[in-house]
Amino acid sequence: MQKFLTICMAVLVLLACKSKKKDLSGEDPVDINDFIGFFQELPLPYAMADTQISRKLPDSLLISTKILNQFVPDTVYSKNYGKNTHPKFYALGKIEVEHKETYLLVKAATLARQMAYILCFDEDKNFKAAMPLVHNNPDRRKSITGSIDKRWVVTTSETHKGSDGQQYYKLNAYVYNTAGVFTLIKIESNEPVVPKEVYNPIDTFSRKHKLSGDYVQNKKNFVSVRDGRDAKKLLFFIHFERKDDCSGELKGEAVLVKPNIAQYRQAGDPCVLQLAFSGNKVTLSEVQGCGNYRGIKCIFEGSYTKTKEAAKPKKKVQGKK
Repeated sequence: MQKFLTICMAVLVLLACKSKKKDLSGEDPVDINDFIGFFQELPLPYAMADTQISRKLPDSLLISTKILNQFVPDTVYSKNYGKNTHPKFYALGKIEVEHKETYLLVKAATLARQMAYILCFDEDKNFKAAMPLVHNNPDRRKSITGSIDKRWVVTTSETHKGSDGQQYYKLNAYVYNTAGVFTLIKIESNEPVVPKEVYNPIDTFSRKHKLSGDYVQNKKNFVSVRDGRDAKKLLFFIHFERKDDCSGELKGEAVLVKPNIAQYRQAGDPCVLQLAFSGNKVTLSEVQGCGNYRGIKCIFEGSYTKTKEAAKPKKKVQGKK
């Protein structure tokens, strides 16, 4: 009997040791199972408001930057915080889809900014994608919420009271797909549409390449092409707005795969876009889904005509009128 009790106690101690979560606040490397196991299960549906993300969390939920970067690239949060800002990270919880992906919710916090991110890992526990869910909001007239429902649809929403006293909202819904990205599947808003000028971020760049220039349908549907890093690369910016309330925008670098055909493709991005040049026209073809850069009811397509570059004013020569 004494031997049996001793064995039982040993088994219980062993199980207790295995179930004990590793501390992730230090610098020592951990494996992916320990990392995911650190997060508590979250019930669905799950929602978090901007007022909740600002609340202080216990140090027992801390994850060191070194350990987080072991599994998640720092580009996930550096675009919001900058490379010289070092937020603290906390484990908010996890949602596991049986035999599929796992969603981890992480809070990043500095004194000025607090944000919650969704990190998605595939069935083999490889990191695949991330997106912000909610952030703190100093504007009391506006309310921000992020949520995940029982179908694993991620929704972000903002509401605010307009100067006319009416309550306005905008809502975006996303789903994770097997291509490894969160795809926008729904946009809703009751905000009034205010026409605005389209800003072209590459407008002033060099256009010495024979294919560089502005290819236009109208002021809100155009393709700007500028010189790339070498003769086989082109910078481009595309903006389109359709009558069916569908729009898209994409800036990037395309590589010439043939003398008059350039393709945009980036590691980790499922989008493949082709720009075919012929005479004074460029034709867009969406070779592979670019849903992250447009509405769900339209694609990047159509032909655009090159405009003549405005003549530069001649410099006056001294002594001549």
